[in-house]
Amino acid sequence: MEKAEALIFTVWMLALLLSPAVHAAPYWVKPGVHVTYIAKRDDSYIQQQIDKGSSPEAIRTAGIVYFRNDTYYTINAYNTSTLGFEIASIKNGYATVDVVLDLKNVTVNFEVPKGSKASAFWDNDSVLNFTCRKPLSGTKLVCIYHLKELSFQGRYKIRLDDGGVFSVNGTYYGHTFLWIDPGATPKENETFVVLPALNWTMEVKRVSSRDEAQKTYYGEFGPPVATLSLIGPPLVIKGVVEFTTSIWGSIRYDPATGIVLSPTTLSVLISPDLSAVGIPFAAFTDERVAYDYEVNRNYVWAGLLPLYDTNAEFQRAEKVPFPKPKTRLEFAFYGSLVILGLVVVVGLKRR
Repeated sequence: MEKAEALIFTVWMLALLLSPAVHAAPYWVKPGVHVTYIAKRDDSYIQQQIDKGSSPEAIRTAGIVYFRNDTYYTINAYNTSTLGFEIASIKNGYATVDVVLDLKNVTVNFEVPKGSKASAFWDNDSVLNFTCRKPLSGTKLVCIYHLKELSFQGRYKIRLDDGGVFSVNGTYYGHTFLWIDPGATPKENETFVVLPALNWTMEVKRVSSRDEAQKTYYGEFGPPVATLSLIGPPLVIKGVVEFTTSIWGSIRYDPATGIVLSPTTLSVLISPDLSAVGIPFAAFTDERVAYDYEVNRNYVWAGLLPLYDTNAEFQRAEKVPFPKPKTRLEFAFYGSLVILGLVVVVGLKRR
């Protein structure tokens, strides 16, 4: 019987080792894969907002808070904005990811404390004009730069077995917004976003699904299409972003492939993938999508920062039920029980 017990233990261990992790990365996550999201300018939307009383300065495709060298920069873009990610390499269970943010028609606002010096991270040839002045009360120098364009890059890492996001120096920021593992639906109250410097987190509120296709510039996905809703306490970056109410976030994704179709459906985007490269807060608005929402009452779009382009190779999949009642780990576990039962029967017959 000892041989049978040893065989049972061996089979059980093999089943666990060979079974995929609960939050494993999707099959299409490979070196060289890029995923790009876009927020397009739309003249019809701009005119509609002006007619409603909005000032042109308040109508933008992107609003970014960027932290660099102990200085917060508030960046607004008024023309089409793109946000791209590319998997540079995969090694030792981590994907190294490069992020590129391209903004057009940009203003950059920042304050320079007395005795400090802010370093430009933009191309001087893109500068249209700028002003720097010291308020009557205060010791900080207030600067505003107007740029034709602004493009900057960052690099971070994603742990493949659970989607954890880390800066290059190892700081943890939560779960990636690039994919949601198709085999493991996020659980209620699970921590999804971490801003360690601000002692702030967002948790999963719920996961819901729509039994209809959703539209992106890349193409349609679903049905079904899933929505991950997040909630966090008021976010305060003193003098930069100060909310007095809870912060809601919402990710729209394809449960068949796991790819995120829009990392925000609500404009506000507090993403671990951006926080890891110095962007703790952002807001994106694709104005064509917003026009469809507000004027045409057309809600087929996946969100306000829709998927624009990718070279990820998606396998064709039949319509899948959602949410899945079992995770892949549970299936592997129950499958291992069946194998164990057969081994026991064989062992007993041999005795």
